[in-house]
Amino acid sequence: MKIWLIDDEQPCLNELSWLLRQYSDLAIAGMETDPAKVLEAIADNPPDAVFMDIDMPRIDGLELALQIQERHPGVIVIFVTAHARYALDSYKVHPLDFLLKPVKQVRLDDCVEHLRRHYALLHPEKDAQHSLSIRCFGTFELNCGNEVKWCTRRVRELLLYLIDRNGSPASKTELLDALFDGQDDKNTVHNLYMTIYRLKSLLHSIDPEHSLVRLTEDNAIIIKPGVCDFYDFMRYARENAVITEANNAEAECVLDLYRGPYLDKERVEWAAESSNEVETEYERIATGLGSFYITVGRIPEAERVLNTLLRRNALCEEAHTLLLDLSLKAGNREAYLRCYEQYAGLLKRELQLKPEARYREQYERLKREMKY
Repeated sequence: MKIWLIDDEQPCLNELSWLLRQYSDLAIAGMETDPAKVLEAIADNPPDAVFMDIDMPRIDGLELALQIQERHPGVIVIFVTAHARYALDSYKVHPLDFLLKPVKQVRLDDCVEHLRRHYALLHPEKDAQHSLSIRCFGTFELNCGNEVKWCTRRVRELLLYLIDRNGSPASKTELLDALFDGQDDKNTVHNLYMTIYRLKSLLHSIDPEHSLVRLTEDNAIIIKPGVCDFYDFMRYARENAVITEANNAEAECVLDLYRGPYLDKERVEWAAESSNEVETEYERIATGLGSFYITVGRIPEAERVLNTLLRRNALCEEAHTLLLDLSLKAGNREAYLRCYEQYAGLLKRELQLKPEARYREQYERLKREMKY
């Protein structure tokens, strides 16, 4: 499906573009910051859908959407705006959806699924490309538009094991250890080879062109970006040691991918190492993003990221101390006292420890000052 992105703010375009590139069946045909240029740009090659802001100079998104639909009937309009007050007015152009900035991954997933269904209704003659998503955070899900029929439970477990290896090949010995408790007799080896064959057949039925996911000859699963949350999360973690202006929007999106513990409820011992690594990387990325937001003065965003982290890991010391430092920086004594008391109470209950001396001393000083 061919889409255009329209927003007068380039950072917003960059962020939305990065979010949408995760969906393999959406092709970004163009982006534009000047709404007055859009009609000419799409005249000979109109998109299937446009994601566009409303509050823009020279011509607002509502007027532009009306003109696009007038010249190119059937173009699907999705508004992406920071202002909820436009929601009612926007419906005079019959948009498919209305997204509020900053766009959340879960909300965008719903929007894109709605877009796919609507597009299929408008274009029943077109064979839509297979959509595929693999969710490893929380309950494992493999969604491909049709019901997945696992031949055996070991085919499913083999897929999970190879996903866990994150693109690394797996030897016969490693597979026997993981799936068959290390048995190495003739029948077990035959069962392993049949399991591999069945997995290859399953993946071929899901993605015949092998453009989204494929199993290599040395037993490695290769997955295209935007298909598997675990692959995308770990790819970002490996490639971004520090959160900066250049990668903070992507960090937000990556944190949104984490919707629960890695392969929760699967009860497989070999996933423990990756699960611990994910938890460590989530904490690193979240505290790094919180620190970045504090540095650039984006205080509400910093508080949101750090409090979300603490809901997942209440014992994250760095998140607590960043919030304490943030309260001091903002001159909010009540917030400091509240944060400190929550942190101190948690440390005492769970670890029989106290906060660092400098935080204790600051707390006592503020308590004394507020008595007078």
